[in-house]
Order: sequence, then C-alpha cells, then structure tokens
Amino acid sequence: MSSIFQIPEGENLVTYYVLPLVGANKRSFGRHFKNTYIDEQGLKIYVELRSNMTSPLYRSNPNYITELVLDRTMFIQFVMPSKFIQDSAYFIKGQYSKMSKEAKKIIYKTSTLPYNSNMGSFTVSHPILQALDKTKTLRSFLIDVIGQGLYDDDELMQAPAKDWFIEDKIKNT
Repeated sequence: MSSIFQIPEGENLVTYYVLPLVGANKRSFGRHFKNTYIDEQGLKIYVELRSNMTSPLYRSNPNYITELVLDRTMFIQFVMPSKFIQDSAYFIKGQYSKMSKEAKKIIYKTSTLPYNSNMGSFTVSHPILQALDKTKTLRSFLIDVIGQGLYDDDELMQAPAKDWFIEDKIKNT
C-alpha cells in the first residue's frame, strides 16, 4: 500500500511518523539521508546516512546518542523521549490513529510532508498524514482503490514491516 501513499523508494514510515518525535526529520540530514529505522522496543531510532556529514547539526539534538558504523554504513542513534514511548508502542503495533494529539501535532508540523498546505485554490494534506486521523476522504479513496470495504476501526496504513526495524537491517548486513 505504500505506493498509494507515495513513500519514496527505499524509505519507510519511521521517517515520517517517528523521526519527528525525536526532534529531527529527513531535512536534518540533507542529501546524506538514506532511511530511518526503529528498534523492536520502540526506544531508539536509527538514521542511515549515504555519506558522512561535515557539519553534523544532529549532535546538538537532546535525543542524540551516538554514531555507529555497521559494515561501512553510518547510522545516527537517537533515544525516544519518555513522553513519546507510548506513541512509539502504538507505531510498532500499527495503531497509528491511537498516537497522542501531541505526537500527531509534531508529525503534522515537522514530517516534511504537506499538511493543510495551500496549493492553488486547494488545501492539501498528504495521505500519510491523513492516515493518522483515519479521515473519511482517505477512507473513501482507499475503498475505491482497493475495491473492498474497511471497518471503522481499521488503520489506513500498513503495519510496520520487519525491514523497518534496525534488528532486521543488522541481521541482513
């Protein structure tokens, strides 16, 4: 379903739903950004870089822990702030709509995706962000695209795949 939501090739939802909760987004790393991973406990976030940064501003982030190199690939490790640990748990379970209002507000504001942005005479919000609140517009669109009904309690985004977790990345490196 990620192609419907236009997640860039090679990226995953951790970038848009979880990375903002540690005070960063993909723009924080510029052209060096490759992807983001979460650990299975939801306590640490890992940003994979394409190349080293000359002036790494992420080091001033209060949630920054360390830099790791695995098989010649640089990862930046962040810790999940305690106030967002429950939101991280909801993310891991694929229960995105249960995330707190505070977490959603941060995601809307800093994910790098358009949220209530004016484009011409229209106001646009990216479907990934609409999925956080299970909007009726997105639900109708998905029913049309998928061709089957959705229950009211169904989430509108796929649950995390195993390759969204750092443990899977390490295992396959």
